[in-house]
Amino acid sequence: MTLGDFYGIGIGPGDPELLTLKAARIIKEVDVIFVPKAGIKEESMALDIARPLLDGKRVVEKVFPMIKETERLESHWREAALAIKEELEKGSSVGFLTIGDPLTFSTYVYLLRCLREMIPEEKIHTIPGVTSFNAAASLANLSLAQRDEKVAIIPVPDEVENLRPILETFDTIILMKVAKRLDQVINLLEEMHLTQHSLFASHVGLKDEYLTRNLTELKGSGRGYMSIIIVRK
Repeated sequence: MTLGDFYGIGIGPGDPELLTLKAARIIKEVDVIFVPKAGIKEESMALDIARPLLDGKRVVEKVFPMIKETERLESHWREAALAIKEELEKGSSVGFLTIGDPLTFSTYVYLLRCLREMIPEEKIHTIPGVTSFNAAASLANLSLAQRDEKVAIIPVPDEVENLRPILETFDTIILMKVAKRLDQVINLLEEMHLTQHSLFASHVGLKDEYLTRNLTELKGSGRGYMSIIIVRK
């Protein structure tokens, strides 16, 4: 039996032109594409981004719900890994599409962990992708780091006050997963006189892309979904 190769493919934040040449080539070459989506009735964002490259290729959609229960999530990822393993055992090559970069705050790592238990490491290939914060910084012509400056990339914690020492210590702070605590984060940035040094970006690379440096106006806007804040002191 000849085992096929698996590719975890980062497809960037949304703009199809931000796919790397390697990602585009592999998407075209593999036999089967697996894509994640949040619910049975929902569309896969990853599939929409890569659709122009698929050209009739067989696509398998797998539901990975937006939940925090570890056991339920684990069962979904293991099920997907088993389905991928079955394809690989047929000799097929398989690509799995993931938004942004596969190894940067991506649920792809859970699939990767499962696959490592099932197939040889040399059959697993991860293809990097452009992150949302790289794309946002480029849109704003904003340098993320120079010389010996320190950069922090951190999801907003439940206790927003815990961000204070990070904001005080690092030169550039990239805040991910700001949705539920956007107003609290803005309040903290205002208190620390950092709003004038901050960039808010949401849905980067998509049709409803939005960037602003006026964070105060965002309070109560509900714009936090799929958003980041870059603080550059």
